[in-house]
Amino acid sequence: MNTFHPADLAVFVGYFAVFTAIAFWAGRKKKDDAADFFIQQNKLPWYAIGFSMIASGISSEQFIGTVGFAYSTGLSVANWEWANGPSMLILVFLFIPFYLRKKIVTMPHFLERRFDGRVRTLFAVLTILIYVFINLAGVLYSGGFALNRVFGINLYAAIWSIAILVAVFNIYGGMATLAWTNVFQASMLLGSGIVLSVIGVLSVPGGFAEVLGEGRRAHLILPASDPDVPWTALLVLMFSTNVWYYCTNQNINQSTLGARNKWHAQMGVILAALLWLIIPLADTFPGLVAYTLDPGLMADQAYFYVIGQLVPAGLRGLLFAVLCAAVVAAVQAGINGVSTVFTFDIFGRFVKDADQATLIRAGRLCSATALVIGAFWAPTVMRFEQIFSYFQECWAFVAVPVAATFVAGALWRRMNANAALVTLSLVFPMLAVPYLLRMFDVGMNAFNVAGLVAIATVALVVVLGFVTRPTGTEDDTMVFSFGGSKSDAVAGPLYRRVGFWAGVMMLVYAGVYACFW
Repeated sequence: MNTFHPADLAVFVGYFAVFTAIAFWAGRKKKDDAADFFIQQNKLPWYAIGFSMIASGISSEQFIGTVGFAYSTGLSVANWEWANGPSMLILVFLFIPFYLRKKIVTMPHFLERRFDGRVRTLFAVLTILIYVFINLAGVLYSGGFALNRVFGINLYAAIWSIAILVAVFNIYGGMATLAWTNVFQASMLLGSGIVLSVIGVLSVPGGFAEVLGEGRRAHLILPASDPDVPWTALLVLMFSTNVWYYCTNQNINQSTLGARNKWHAQMGVILAALLWLIIPLADTFPGLVAYTLDPGLMADQAYFYVIGQLVPAGLRGLLFAVLCAAVVAAVQAGINGVSTVFTFDIFGRFVKDADQATLIRAGRLCSATALVIGAFWAPTVMRFEQIFSYFQECWAFVAVPVAATFVAGALWRRMNANAALVTLSLVFPMLAVPYLLRMFDVGMNAFNVAGLVAIATVALVVVLGFVTRPTGTEDDTMVFSFGGSKSDAVAGPLYRRVGFWAGVMMLVYAGVYACFW
């Protein structure tokens, strides 16, 4: 970008110096225990969990891709943050009590406690494949795209630079480095988003009303016939994609598994849910501002356009530093999650005599291998018109069988290991569906196709539950729990009650939809 000033470069370098210092300070203690290295069991407070979930879930694809999609379609893209409420409640009240009571260290570990070892192994393999070939590839590509646009660095060199930097951080410090750099990064993400939106709105003649626009661009809920974000797509988002992403995703849930106790885990998730309400200021409204200023841009360049046109020198460098550090934070979270799954669900189970040091080395080797494969696969993202489309369409399909397996396992006693194996196996063909839809025009929105797939999958789960023989242990066939007769959700003073803050959260979400419906 020709608007990059020496002051911006100084701020950019300074930001990464602080980020790196926090990373090495947090991970300085020697780790002799694998669970401590990867998860920080019983150590993380609620605020670290909340901020960590935000930083783990936001990367350059969130800035570049979501801003670009908002530029193209309008306010409706904010549903990807403002529709998080139901899935967060499912995580808080359905899954977290079991995860912590049973000392779950990975999501596949949950499936073994509920079903059997076969299901655990299958989901461990699927978790690694989904992350490396969808999440990691997309985040590395979008990060490389950002560095290419800002500094003119060769796209492939930028991708590999990010991979190497993450490898250093992750191999050095594990979860301790991740958790505390995430607190810093998420704080800066939220602050920079608010600043950018305020500058954008104040810079546009007509203010907020002009930025919001009119017609379909000004509404959250669009007709079922809308080609981009029909309201039917939001049902897929809320009850399939979001449940998979927040309730069963290792890299998002890694911090909750390391919580000091159940209260800290649940309150951390509620804090994250409240913080998600602010995120559209960073990833949706800049797209609306860019469209107001110039409706003739390429969508994925909208974020850079707004910063280049409206943000003064120095602050511009800070915003780009936050963008690039978001890549590092998101890749760190994912790589730590994948290496945890590999270490505990594959390597540790089949190499039974491995000591703690060997487990840590195996996880580090997995991290390095995943980064290399992801960097090689990253350029395939260019097949999609927009970065946002790549992520959401891929996630919409792989989420269906995973979400169905976890929720049915939690709520339905007849859901058994054989049914879970068949359902989870559907993920393999689902990995190819987004690419097939690109090759063959089916005349239907991809999210609506995912909705039909979800209906068929739920029907299959019901049939399998009745025709297959129950398996697993009686103790773990029903995991639904509010934590006993005196739950944290209803005990103690009002300001400490999980149920109270969950209610506040849902009221705020409802108010947002009432304003922008």
